[in-house]
Amino acid sequence: MLKIVLLILTAYLALVALLFIFQRNILFVPGKSAPLTEGSLVPEAEDISLRTTDGLILHSWFFKGKKAKPLILYFQGNTGTIADRDKKARHFMDLGYSFLFVGYRGYGGNSGTPSEKGFNLDANAAIAFAINEGFNSNEIVLYGESLGTGVAINLAQKTRVLSVILEAPYTSIAKVASERYWFVPVDYLLKDRFDSISKIKDLNIPLLILHGDKDQVIDLKHGKELFEQASEPKYMHIFKGANHSNLYDYNAIDVVDSFLVNKN
Repeated sequence: MLKIVLLILTAYLALVALLFIFQRNILFVPGKSAPLTEGSLVPEAEDISLRTTDGLILHSWFFKGKKAKPLILYFQGNTGTIADRDKKARHFMDLGYSFLFVGYRGYGGNSGTPSEKGFNLDANAAIAFAINEGFNSNEIVLYGESLGTGVAINLAQKTRVLSVILEAPYTSIAKVASERYWFVPVDYLLKDRFDSISKIKDLNIPLLILHGDKDQVIDLKHGKELFEQASEPKYMHIFKGANHSNLYDYNAIDVVDSFLVNKN
């Protein structure tokens, strides 16, 4: 009996060790191919380079739209590259918005290793680029998708921008991980926490949260809890039947455009 207990304990500790060692491989799943605008749905956009304070050069997309409309600074989710979001970029372009789709470190052939700290440096480089292009911070909208919502919230806490849009957000990576790996003390193991719930109340600017009620990656309760903790003015749209990644099939662009036109 003791041998069986020891065997089970050893297997459990080995599993915990593996999760600790490979946690970033689970959290960050980058596409490796360079996301060129040529061949995408937005060939009119520019392939540009962002320079971070720790010496990295990040291939990203930039488009300058109508002067009267803000710039959407876009932070993608944890998988693929910005090229996988070219349909959204096309929507923004057709509506006259400027945009900057940020290519993270370690994604799309960019050098560097993905991490929360690194992504925050990438975000700083992006907003510095936008300001250098002539946009005031109050003409910039931060848009975070899934994992990128934590990056957007962190930047908005430090920089006064026009507004923030969160698509399929989470309260914290620790909370998401504990729901998925309930049998592991993930709170003590995580290197990257993305603790959005502790920061959201500090944003005293217009906020829009988008979430599908059939999201099986990040449960709707995360979006609702963030909304409850957020300061006014705040708005939330729940898409009936939508999952984690298909909100734009449910006309999310109309909700986004209405928010940017009427709530800012």
